[in-house]
Amino acid sequence: MPSKYMKADVIGVGKLISERGYFRVPDHQRDYAWPTGAVDQFLEDIEMALKENETDYFIGLIVLVEPTLDLSWQILDGQQRLATATMVYSAIRSWLIENGFDKDGQKVQERYIGISELGEAKDRPRIALNVKDRNIFESVVANQVSDNYLEEQKKKSGRNSSKRKVLEALMTCRSFISKLALDAGGDVTNQAKKLFSLADYIRDNVHVAYMDVPSSGNAYVIFESLNDRGIDLSVLDLVKNYVFSKAGADLKKVQYNWIKMTTTLADRKADDFLKVFWTSRYGRVQRGALFNKIKAKYNKKALAVKLSEELCEAVELYAALDSHDSDIWTDHSEETKEHIKTLTLLAGTQVRPIILSALLKFNPNKIERLLYWLVSLIVRYQTVGGGRTGRLEQQCTSVAPRIYSGDLSSPQNVWDQIKSIVPKDDEFFNDFQAYEEATASKARYILSRLEITKWQQENPGKGIEKTPCADPNILNLEHILPKNPSEKWAEVIATDKHIVSDLLNNIGNLALLNSKANKKIGSSAFEEKSSNIYSDSEMLTTKQLATEFTKWDRESIENRAKRLAKLAVSAWPIDY
Repeated sequence: MPSKYMKADVIGVGKLISERGYFRVPDHQRDYAWPTGAVDQFLEDIEMALKENETDYFIGLIVLVEPTLDLSWQILDGQQRLATATMVYSAIRSWLIENGFDKDGQKVQERYIGISELGEAKDRPRIALNVKDRNIFESVVANQVSDNYLEEQKKKSGRNSSKRKVLEALMTCRSFISKLALDAGGDVTNQAKKLFSLADYIRDNVHVAYMDVPSSGNAYVIFESLNDRGIDLSVLDLVKNYVFSKAGADLKKVQYNWIKMTTTLADRKADDFLKVFWTSRYGRVQRGALFNKIKAKYNKKALAVKLSEELCEAVELYAALDSHDSDIWTDHSEETKEHIKTLTLLAGTQVRPIILSALLKFNPNKIERLLYWLVSLIVRYQTVGGGRTGRLEQQCTSVAPRIYSGDLSSPQNVWDQIKSIVPKDDEFFNDFQAYEEATASKARYILSRLEITKWQQENPGKGIEKTPCADPNILNLEHILPKNPSEKWAEVIATDKHIVSDLLNNIGNLALLNSKANKKIGSSAFEEKSSNIYSDSEMLTTKQLATEFTKWDRESIENRAKRLAKLAVSAWPIDY
């Protein structure tokens, strides 16, 4: 019977899962939503904490409603973390069973993943997701399936469905576990021991703060209070309390700095700023270990006051990283402002520690050159290449402190340290041919850069302000093969029924048009578009559609993607 009082404590997430028995996500709550990038980050942070022997890695708050008749704890907040932690254990179990450690795999299964009652063929998962995700989670996470089975299920799932997210998250966990095992050397026993250590670390040291409430109504009152300021359990709040407690006679000065800092920060995520501040000076850190790192570094009164001053200075620069029209850029070139706008558009947040350090150490000319290369890095590695964000973050946070210390004193020095992860021309060429972009603003940017590159090749010496796409925001994005083809496309669809689902957002199927032309053509046949619109376009890459293609099918899309890929190699070079 549930109590009438709330309980709260801190516990290892694996221990919470094993001790509580069963958990259930209410059917009205959202689906599993973590993309592979978030799963990668979760895994890499835990791996780094394990390597550095962090005794306390904190991953946030879990709010649970006490069980009633079905004996399951209802998860009101924290399902993404609990479900992903279970997937990590599932991946460990699968590796152990596949490599001959069946008994150990079964122990992992029973303690953290699922158990079956007498007479049951399948295990009941310790965590049941909402009604939409429950079956897939039970079938592939709680029970042992092959990698091939996961691939088959992924092909059958919708591209943006929560089912696909569950499958991709589990596949990411399996890939991570396989790599972690190989890092232990060639001996399979040592590999297994490495995974045992990880399983125990998640059980004992990857901590959550859990709150047990007797009913969901109690929890919603808590959420309203916690979220009133929009920064739930912010590490920055912990730092604030620490700095204020250390300030002594300088409290008013620290309070002034803090008010100024938070005003500048505005609605930006507080912990993101704090993490970029730290990594720009001292290197990579996980969010869960950030507060302890700061306390250890700024452990005296004078240092605590200095921290408030440094944060106040840094936040002015940090706020400019997503504002190309900030006063910070007044003395910088228009090219620099465009690079900042581009990095914001492409969500190139991993390079922020580098820029933050560089703004304190480099002059405007050096900043322009550095940003030029960082744009190429983000486009080649992340936007087109789909590289792992964890690897990119690791590279950037290893470079940023060396800029801050003065060890890397020029953009060339920085680039020499970064470019090892940047796809070379042949790899980028291949990546670009398969590149898909569903976000219109990003697609317009990519196509406009290709158009400018084409213009420069055909008009050497002329300024790019002469190009018709100098401002991509005034242009519309055209899907040559439309999302909802009319009867005029019946022959193409009949010949290749998967062409829309496979290639709608492929870069070869996208073009730039002015808004007036875009409104005219709708889902007209390619031949009509070509003769009436594309042939008259000012955009060279769009005009080529009329001069170089007589029909529009899979082969045409792939050929055009190849031609655009050649331009891309020049548009985002790895040499200045």
